[in-house]
Amino acid sequence: MKKVIAAALALVLCLQLAGCSTPQKESGTKKETSSSSAVKTTSVTLQALTYRVPSTWRKVKAESGYYHYPTDDNKAGFLFVSYNEIDFSSVSSTEDLHEVYSTFFKGVQGDSKDFKLGKKEFIKLAGIEAFKASYSDRVDTYGMYNMELYVLADVPNNALYYVTFTMRDKLQKEIGAQIDTVVGSLRLDKKATKAGGSSSGSSTTGSDGQTGSTSSSAAGSGSAAGSAGGQIAGGQNAGGSGQAGAGTNTSPNTSSNSGTNTGPSGGEAQSNEPSGVTAGQANALSRARAYLGVSAFSHDGLVRQLEYEQFSHEEAVYGADNCGADWNAQALKKAGSYLNTSAFSYQGLIRQLEYEQFTSEQAAYGANNCGADWNEQAAKKAQTYMNFSSFSRQGLIDQLKYEGFTDEQAAYGASAVGL
Repeated sequence: MKKVIAAALALVLCLQLAGCSTPQKESGTKKETSSSSAVKTTSVTLQALTYRVPSTWRKVKAESGYYHYPTDDNKAGFLFVSYNEIDFSSVSSTEDLHEVYSTFFKGVQGDSKDFKLGKKEFIKLAGIEAFKASYSDRVDTYGMYNMELYVLADVPNNALYYVTFTMRDKLQKEIGAQIDTVVGSLRLDKKATKAGGSSSGSSTTGSDGQTGSTSSSAAGSGSAAGSAGGQIAGGQNAGGSGQAGAGTNTSPNTSSNSGTNTGPSGGEAQSNEPSGVTAGQANALSRARAYLGVSAFSHDGLVRQLEYEQFSHEEAVYGADNCGADWNAQALKKAGSYLNTSAFSYQGLIRQLEYEQFTSEQAAYGANNCGADWNEQAAKKAQTYMNFSSFSRQGLIDQLKYEGFTDEQAAYGASAVGL
């Protein structure tokens, strides 16, 4: 599937694939139970977001959030709650926020042949304007999943939260029965309730401490396919490439279709296009700026995404040429996005950025300036491999070298996991 934006979701191919490995229960997790609810729940805090999940669900920490598993069979289904940093400096209205949500979800849907939308809508959730979608899609080799996705923009804190339920048939009833409980308990820091058209007094707090708000009534839906696919398989791609759209990343600004907006390179982008610009070109430029508000793109990657949106090649090129993006900065942001969701060697990260159609120079800039500790990246990659299979020390070192790590880095990674 074409996942040029992720999120995104979240939700986010590498972390998505990691969800169906067999991680251990997180140690030291403090359990709090609801006194009045029929189902005992545990309170979880992720940055400015708090929520409750059934206490029996296994909790596993991810780099950008938490997985929650109702059963030991990770492939049967799970809840993934995650977040990414987003620059919301140009989001000044509900319309702007809807544009962010819509652009993100188009990236989730991609060009999947098996995607089947149930319903999508803008809702009030946790006192703010949010987005909800239910649908089904095929997740790589694991088959069809029912999914329900909630996206919340914490505008004051420049964070985008994803709450994604992913279910196969045998867990659809069990997870679906808890969606209202989890979603109804979502709370954001008070600063966030002012964002995106909050509605004062729209939430009520129940006796179990859960905030009542608009939530799912569809028991048979779950997270984003973009989110699910990666959570299932372990998130690593042995060649260090081909992870299209892994993760929504810190990005420039989202611009609305009207008014003066801050451009993605930090300068001001004028809303009045020069004479001779066609409506299609102007729309492509507006869409390009919107995409750069929720993800990082190379020039050619952005052209490809705009063409996918049915703009002509000439219109897409116009949008990419005139959006004001600093492509080195975009490569750096994309590098940071990948490193938030997976481990890479220096060379592997360059290969991945080149796969995203950055030039060799831009890819090198991203890898050179991302601030990664390549020894620690080797250790993280080693741990990922150990989660799925057994390795001898030399076998693991050879695998890490195949990923592009140096001899010294590969040896460090093997030692870090006790080999």
